[in-house]
Formats: sequence, structure tokens, C-alpha cells
Amino acid sequence: RYPPAYFDSKVLAGKVLDFEFCSAENFPIVAWIDSFSFRPFFMLNLPYYPDLMKEFYANFGFSTSVTLSTSMNGKPILMNYATLASILDIPCDGTRSWSNRTWVEDDNFNKEECVQLLFGEYAQPIDKMYSRNLPLHYRFLHRVVATHVLPKSGGFDEVTYMEAFTMFHIVTGKRINIPLLIMNHMKGIHSRDFSRLAYGNVITKILMHFEIELEEEVHHALQRADTLGKGTLGRMGF
Repeated sequence: RYPPAYFDSKVLAGKVLDFEFCSAENFPIVAWIDSFSFRPFFMLNLPYYPDLMKEFYANFGFSTSVTLSTSMNGKPILMNYATLASILDIPCDGTRSWSNRTWVEDDNFNKEECVQLLFGEYAQPIDKMYSRNLPLHYRFLHRVVATHVLPKSGGFDEVTYMEAFTMFHIVTGKRINIPLLIMNHMKGIHSRDFSRLAYGNVITKILMHFEIELEEEVHHALQRADTLGKGTLGRMGF
């Protein structure tokens, strides 16, 4: 099913954004997300299947820069950005820029403007970026981006270049291609040793779309702690 290297791989449970709490508290994140029609993605609440996640990543490949391929139980799965957008019921438009370790190079993106919007007028793009230096609503948005769009483990203190780039687009209303971000981040997870395997509920949604048999598989429902809302603010120190 998957090679020994994946036996001990850890998986990240998916997260669900508590829109009811955020709306009641008048959090701007609701309007930001709804302006892009991204709500179905952030509300996705499905169980995750650890063994199927390992198989999904173990058989992973990019047949072109925009097409992801894998196989499950011998059944091939082929997706491009538009396929994933359709599965997640979100748009497939917006900037298609991506960079793993540096600022995105894009004529329509100014890194100084990005950093100063998020961190204040005196911040510089050469500075290390930390979530503790963000105002409340941007800090909450960072937690959402770092659990839904570009999931990571090991703490949320550092803000990466791609996280800042994504946040900047969401806050300013500049269109950004979420399926591209997901597929490129999946590619990065696959290519790194000992990465935690992310996108549990997204992968479940993909497997359902491609009619992969789930009934006999071990799975875990999302827990209360997997909801981003009031409890998240407490854990962030607010």
C-alpha cells in the first residue's frame, strides 16, 4: 500500500473555521473569505483516513507543473487546479505565483507593501516575521492560513513568505489561486523527509470525488480542538 518510509509518518488533522463565532464577534475574516467565495473550503468538516493519506502521498507525482497524479488501491487519480477547485467548490482564478523559500517575484506584488500592511509601517521585508507581532485579526488570519491553506506543524510563531503573501491577498481582496497553493504545498510535503502529512479532510473530499472505497478504512472524526474559534483565541493568549 505504501513503502516502509511512510509507516511512522505523522498526519495533521484538518481544521474547521467557526464562522458562527467569527460572525458574532464581527471578525473581518468572514468578509475577507466570503469576498473570494472560499467559505466551502474553510468549512470542510470530514473525517481523515491516516492510511489513505499515506498512500496518497506515497504514490504522489506531478506529470506537469500543474497536474498532480497519484493512485489509490491501484486506481489512478489525476487532478489539475480546476479539478481541485471543482472538488472543493471554490473558484480557480487569481494569481498563480509560488515560491518555496524566498519572496514571490511578481510584478503585481510588492513585498514592502505586504510587510507594512501586516506588521506596521516601519516593518521591512528583510526582518524575520513573527505572528506575535501581528495585530489580533491578522494573527487569527495567520492561524487560519497556516492550518487550512498551507498547513504546518511545529508551532505558529514564524510567518513564512508564502503565508504573508497569501494573507496580503486575502486582506486586500486581490485574487489568489487556492488550488495552486494546496497542490504546490502538497508537492513540498511529499518531497521533504519526515514531513507531517497534511490536508486530511481535503484528501477525504478528493477520494470521495474519485469514488475510492472508504468504508473499511480506519478514520478519525475532527474534534472540538480542530475548530478555529473562541478556543483558538485562548491558545493564542487573547
